[in-house]
Amino acid sequence: MPEAPLLELAKVTLRFGGIQALSQVSFTLREGEVAALIGPNGAGKTSVFNCICGFYTPQEGEIRLRGTRVSGLKPHRVARLGVGRGFQNIELFGTLSCLDNVLLGRHLHVRAGVLGALFAPRAWWRDETAQRRRAEELLELLELQPYRNFPVLALPYGVQKLIEVARALASEPRLLLLDEPTAGMTAEEKDEMMFRLLRLRAELGITLLVIEHDLRVVSRLAERIIVLDYGVKIADGPPGAVQRDPEVIRAYLGDTRLAEVSA
Repeated sequence: MPEAPLLELAKVTLRFGGIQALSQVSFTLREGEVAALIGPNGAGKTSVFNCICGFYTPQEGEIRLRGTRVSGLKPHRVARLGVGRGFQNIELFGTLSCLDNVLLGRHLHVRAGVLGALFAPRAWWRDETAQRRRAEELLELLELQPYRNFPVLALPYGVQKLIEVARALASEPRLLLLDEPTAGMTAEEKDEMMFRLLRLRAELGITLLVIEHDLRVVSRLAERIIVLDYGVKIADGPPGAVQRDPEVIRAYLGDTRLAEVSA
């Protein structure tokens, strides 16, 4: 029997009153895959993320993670099943240090609560040490150690975006959803982010689904591209096939193809 895909969307439909945000959207992701979700503004990309994470519940269809239905579950339960997320706009605590922001992402793995701190201080300290050790490992992996004690607001924008990735990774997800991780970056910062994300896939074995508007980034980062237009999936395949798809050219790229953009 073939192994179930890591993520499966089956005919997912999402409506807000009379507005249909998603219509019968279906796709799967294999373990370790790097895929990009692209489309014009309003195509439904973020709605897909919100459905996967449990922020929205689709009216029709199913979302399964390793064969287990997650559509309709609360966000914290989806996170516990192995889904992490980074947002389009930076959602960090600006006055806290880089390290403290990453530690906040460890909340799913904290074992000792308030009572543990009061009545079992040795166990609490062991747990605290373990959480800090893992946070430090993530800072090392993303080369963020030089910024560990700086408040986030004092750091460059590109570094802040990396910290947000580190915080999302702190929950130890198997599937990482990133919403425009290179938005607002310089070309050099984008190249650095692509390098970091591909390194994460190689070293941690995680699966990446990335919303991205920069087609140069898409063509170099993703091995597969899923295209939405007005909530409908119109293409799904490797960059070479997607760039030649007439529907993609019409809906998203006009007369410009991925290969020309990435040249």
